[in-house]
Amino acid sequence: MCKLGGLGVIIRELDHPDSDVRKLSAWILGKASQNNPYVQKQVLELGALATLMKLVKSSSADEATKAFYAVSALIRNNVAGQQLFFAEAGDKMLQDILSSLSVDARLRRKAVFLVGDLAECQLENIDKAEMPFFSNQFFLKSVVDLTAPSDLDLQEKALVAIKNLLQLRTTEAMVFKEFCRLDDALERMKKQLEDLMLDEDHREYVTDVESLRKEVELSFQAKLGNVRYQSETPLDL
Repeated sequence: MCKLGGLGVIIRELDHPDSDVRKLSAWILGKASQNNPYVQKQVLELGALATLMKLVKSSSADEATKAFYAVSALIRNNVAGQQLFFAEAGDKMLQDILSSLSVDARLRRKAVFLVGDLAECQLENIDKAEMPFFSNQFFLKSVVDLTAPSDLDLQEKALVAIKNLLQLRTTEAMVFKEFCRLDDALERMKKQLEDLMLDEDHREYVTDVESLRKEVELSFQAKLGNVRYQSETPLDL
């Protein structure tokens, strides 16, 4: 498809007046780009990313979700794609999705999953400077706040993102504590999961989420401990 110019044809259909055609085109690009560096490079060079990011703002939830799927597939494990994404204000797009209660739940799940993936990619490329938005307190709070809704799938994805964000060098423990109120969020979630444990049909999944919640809690406490140690060490000397 790449060699015969098929990608260019599909990308042009992203501007089609029919929403169904745009949705299908976005889905094809996402499917073709997923875990395929060669296709990712071709699609990015043809300038599809900016168009797809505009479609993410569509008033149609289905169109926005399909477009976001394609955006995620294009930049996942692709540093060049991520740089283009941030150059197109992708960080603002993510924060807008995460912080808006009116956004379709499917889109919020995909967005927070991508945040976790981007943070993980950053951890794997420790030689590269961390993106400033990772340490933005408003962005971090929008992620932590996703542990509040009674959507277990969304909460699980938020926990994965928080776990990865806590491991970054530039994120500050005190921002998580004082501005994001992560300790309160984790405690509130613990009580919610305890109640859900009573439902035998969901107990196994809830147990897995609780294990993840404990991991996040331990990582958070370790990051806070490092702050306390660094503040106390000069006095000891």
